[in-house]
Amino acid sequence: MMAADLIFHGGPVFGAEGADALTVRCGRIATVGSSAEMLRLKGPETVLVPLHGRAVLPGFFDAHTHFIRVGLEQTFYVELGTTSSLREALERLRSAAASRPEGWVVGRGWDESRWPEKRYLERGDLDRAVPRQPCYAMRVDGHMLAANTLALARCTCPDGEFVDRDLGHLREEAAWELARAARPDPDTLIEAVAAASRHAASLGVTAVADMAGPDDLTAYQTALRRGGLRTRVFLYLPADDLPALSALGMRRGFGSSLLTIQGVKAFADGSIGARTAALGEPYRGETGHGQLLTERTALAQRWRQVIEGGLQLAVHAIGDRAIVEVLAAARLAGVSPLDRHRIEHLELPAAAQLDEVASQGLVASMQPNFLQWSGPGRMYEDRLGRERDARIDPHAWAIERRIPLALGSDGMPMGPLYGIGLALDPPHPPQRLTLTDAVRAYTEGAAYAAFAERELGTIAPGKRADLVVLSGDPARQPWRELYVDLTFLAGERVYLRDDAP
Repeated sequence: MMAADLIFHGGPVFGAEGADALTVRCGRIATVGSSAEMLRLKGPETVLVPLHGRAVLPGFFDAHTHFIRVGLEQTFYVELGTTSSLREALERLRSAAASRPEGWVVGRGWDESRWPEKRYLERGDLDRAVPRQPCYAMRVDGHMLAANTLALARCTCPDGEFVDRDLGHLREEAAWELARAARPDPDTLIEAVAAASRHAASLGVTAVADMAGPDDLTAYQTALRRGGLRTRVFLYLPADDLPALSALGMRRGFGSSLLTIQGVKAFADGSIGARTAALGEPYRGETGHGQLLTERTALAQRWRQVIEGGLQLAVHAIGDRAIVEVLAAARLAGVSPLDRHRIEHLELPAAAQLDEVASQGLVASMQPNFLQWSGPGRMYEDRLGRERDARIDPHAWAIERRIPLALGSDGMPMGPLYGIGLALDPPHPPQRLTLTDAVRAYTEGAAYAAFAERELGTIAPGKRADLVVLSGDPARQPWRELYVDLTFLAGERVYLRDDAP
């Protein structure tokens, strides 16, 4: 047998019981077994990776993120997610405006549920903080923003359920339209791809399903050509791009090993944080039920077009009323379990709805880091009440029904260690996963959801050598104490933690 390019040895191999070593050759896993056996494949050029008891896992696959947005958070946006008050958020925007006195000031990630003020940002706040430049600040969920007066002048949507000019609040498509008006220049987007890849590698993420924005494909192609893209990206493009994809004959899987067109994304509703998720019963203490963005007939028509185009549909549905519409649309469209179409988020399903998700073969693409808002005194309980909060994000119920489960982050924040940690110790039993189920859903399950399970998601001979080495063995120490020490893409090291052994 030929010598290995890499040999990992001396630590547990996830999913390979009894194995403590593996070899890599030509970017793929060659063999898995004992250290004694694998070290016999050492040659003069072989690189040894001693594990010293640390676990090696398949590279994490973030099943739902917004990759370029993650990169822009590293390079362009004013970061508001870590602010502890409305006042601090405004101070960051004020400081950013002073440092870049021309053009847009764009903030991202604020979460009023974490602030003592417990209220949304408003136009008046932003006018005082940034009076001379157009400025908007997007809420953490991406479904609502607050804009100052100069930014609102660029909004062409009529006042109504999605536009409140008095408060400066834009929701759903109105928010996204204004965001497009402030879109960074092409070079900034290309650098954002590279920044997102570096950040992903530091988190052990080697592949993502990206719910992409308009024109993102151009930035990805340039970044790939320039060598900045170092993450496997499976693209779900805006549903409005479907006619162009069909006209060009771009079916699922078109692309390269690093950049693949997978399908399109549609929206059935909005978010709980913006109060636009479509609910059967009103929000707690209110009369509003949220907004249904696409009803079953229109969604079924779009679904049939996706199927005819040989693509995959990823449909956003958070509230129970939206899930009803998605399941009805799937029946009308004649969805087959072989198609592996996806429901994104699936946050508030009833038990009977989950049974139907299972029978239709739909993939549950869920985000365990949303559990940061669940539990006593937190946003979900505040918006929905205790009963609905106690059954939101029911990962365990999906596993019990053998629904294909793919875990991701939605970029809030990106980080499998964080999300898995929340799923291992959640506030409510329906949310809890075992370590094995959680890791599989963030690796093998996410690969299955993107039709990539033959290449990715497990450590087995023939698979691509996308691997992550943790700082310890999760079977022996608490998950929350672990770090990512090393990340490899196709057998090439793309991340090394500074103080890793």
